[in-house]
Amino acid sequence: MESLALEQPLTLDELVGGNQELPSLPEIYLRVSQQLEDETTTAQHIGDTVQNDPAIASRVLKMVNSAYYGLPNQVSSVSQAISLLGRERLKHILIGSVLRGVFSDRDNPAFSMQAFWQHSIKTAIIARELAQHVAAISEPEAMFTAGLLHDIGRLLLSNSVPDRMLAVEEYMVRQRVDVLSAELHVVGLTHTAVGETLMQHWGLPSLLIDCARCHHESVHDGAHRNATHLVYLANQLSHYVPPLDDDETRDILEDIANWDMQAFSLEQIAIACQHADELVFEVMESLGMVTMEIGDDE
Repeated sequence: MESLALEQPLTLDELVGGNQELPSLPEIYLRVSQQLEDETTTAQHIGDTVQNDPAIASRVLKMVNSAYYGLPNQVSSVSQAISLLGRERLKHILIGSVLRGVFSDRDNPAFSMQAFWQHSIKTAIIARELAQHVAAISEPEAMFTAGLLHDIGRLLLSNSVPDRMLAVEEYMVRQRVDVLSAELHVVGLTHTAVGETLMQHWGLPSLLIDCARCHHESVHDGAHRNATHLVYLANQLSHYVPPLDDDETRDILEDIANWDMQAFSLEQIAIACQHADELVFEVMESLGMVTMEIGDDE
């Protein structure tokens, strides 16, 4: 496997060409996104469009009514959700609602789809929670989307070249190297570069693209440095299981380079991790990323 990877490195041109065309976002996402951008389109009209896809409409409403948003009353329609949450928030709910159906569920011993979504959503919730303490970030909901999409390149590679991604895991353990080094050696591409290309293909905002590209970097600069640092930090923190006291939080942060770029308190970080741990499976279920079997007595 190792010699194969060295002799035949994969290129971005090969990944997006021939039989390896990049997946596209569903037509309903594109249509509703255009309507949300158009202030002359009414909330009722947008709601009617979403209702044309019952599965997406159901996921949107499940997410809106989840503990993640904590609304005092049940929301029964997409148009009502727009009135309560605003168009910007609905954009971010929408991409999460359609994302699950973009990639196949093919079996892969190197890749657990449920573990992938669990990590992505924990990262998303932590990023959103911490963003509320950063004055330079005006829309914390965008950080949820950035966290949700940060590893999307891994998902595409695991769908496109599953054998190589299995070899990446083996190479990391055998050579004791980080994931990007292993991917370069075995695949020829990193999941950060692939994620950047896929999100450009989707026409997503540069903030989200930068977060996907930079989430393994410890030093952050540029127009979106606060956002890219948040996703980097959230990605690292998502691997730890709360509850965390100050000493445990401090010990964890000692292993995360440049964690204090934005001067979060230990309490803020511990609370963000706790909320992510509490909400992750409800959010996964809301977005159709896990099947939860509920007994009659529940």
